[in-house]
Order: sequence, then C-alpha cells, then structure tokens
Amino acid sequence: MKKTYLIISALLVMCTLASCAFFDSTCDFFTNSWGTNLKRDLSDNFSKMKSDQLAALINTPSVMNDKEASKKLLDELGKRDDITSLSAEDKNTVLNLMVNSSISAESLSSIINEVSNAGSGSDPKQLIDNILSNVDSCDVGAAVEILNDVDNLENLSGSSASLAMVCVVAQVAKSSELTENLDKVMEDVDKVINGGMTTDQALYDLKIKAEDRDALEAAFNAAVKLKELDAEIFPGMTIGSLFGN
Repeated sequence: MKKTYLIISALLVMCTLASCAFFDSTCDFFTNSWGTNLKRDLSDNFSKMKSDQLAALINTPSVMNDKEASKKLLDELGKRDDITSLSAEDKNTVLNLMVNSSISAESLSSIINEVSNAGSGSDPKQLIDNILSNVDSCDVGAAVEILNDVDNLENLSGSSASLAMVCVVAQVAKSSELTENLDKVMEDVDKVINGGMTTDQALYDLKIKAEDRDALEAAFNAAVKLKELDAEIFPGMTIGSLFGN
C-alpha cells in the first residue's frame, strides 16, 4: 500500500512539473534557445498564436522588457476579430499593454504623481498635454475594439479603460496634428461626455483624419460610459472630475 502511495505521489509530481514546463515554454517563448532564434521574425511568431495565448504573453518579462516585442504583439492583437471575446482579465491586460506602449513607465509615474499632488485641482488640458508630450505612436486597434464594446466596460478595470481612452485621444490628436490646438480638443471631448455635442459633431468639428475617426469615436463613446460608471482614471480622479460634471 505504501509503495502504491509513493508511485501515485511520484506521478503527481511528474505531471505538475510537466504542466509547469509547458506553461514556462509558452510564456518564456523568447527566452529559450528555440524562441531566441525565432525572435528574428516576431510578427510571424505572433501570427501563429491564438489571441488568449498572446494576452498570456503580455505580462512576461520577455515582452514587458522588450519594446519591440510589445509593439509587435500589439500590432498582431490589432488584427484580431475576436478581441471582445477575451476574458475581462485579458482585456485589461491588452489595454494596459497599449498604455505602456504609448507612455513609458517613468513618464506615467511622473504624471500620476502630478495628479496626486494636484488632487481635484488637476487641469485636464495639462494632463492630456503631459501625455501628448510623452506619447509614442503604437497600434491602438485592439484597445479601440475593447473600448467600443461599451456594454462590457463595467466588467473591466475602470482605471485601465479610462487611461486607455485618454491614450487613444492623445494618439489621435497627435496623428491628426491637433497638438497645437489642445484647448479645442478638450472642449469638444468635454461637450461629448456631458451631452453638449454628439460624437459625429465633434469628429466633424475637429476635422479628424478619416483613418482616425473610428478610434476617436470609440474613445468618445467609452468616455461617456465610463463617466456613467464613475470610473477612476487615477486614484481620487474620475472621468467626470477630469472632464467636468
């Protein structure tokens, strides 16, 4: 009997180790010898993986510490048509990846500190200006798909969705060359969020490039919903307090 228990225990240990090895081989896709060789063509590697597998890679050191890998992964996620089918946890991870690809951790930390110090007196124009001055262009396609699914935003992290929304606005403002007219951008964002202007009116008024319209429309629609949810973009700062009441 004792010998049977030992055999069963040994088999359980072997199964556990095998599972861990399989998980590690997936998450450390780029750190083993095979993955290192294949890193030469990240786009091809990512294209062969399922969307949930891509999402599982996001928080691994191999992606988090490699800006090229992060952007390639974001590019691939932006091509997928099943993004809204991911779990809420995976969607949050994808939104965070877009934010981290848009703004460096150091810049984001500095912005958060500024907001914390200013409290309710934070200037929304200055906040967007700070993000714009540090924003790095990246594919926002996956984030736009998630933000556009407004009925499911309540299941996501309010801060992840809110910050992703602001980053999309910043990306569009930069792409459409509106960085010199931030007052107008912020004025129209505020009007849309508070019911003073429709999204279509704002897109026309801001003369947004055709290729940027879907992204900004998704950001506007998400902002309206996030205000309804009283979502916090930063601790103590809701979307409502950021863009007025």
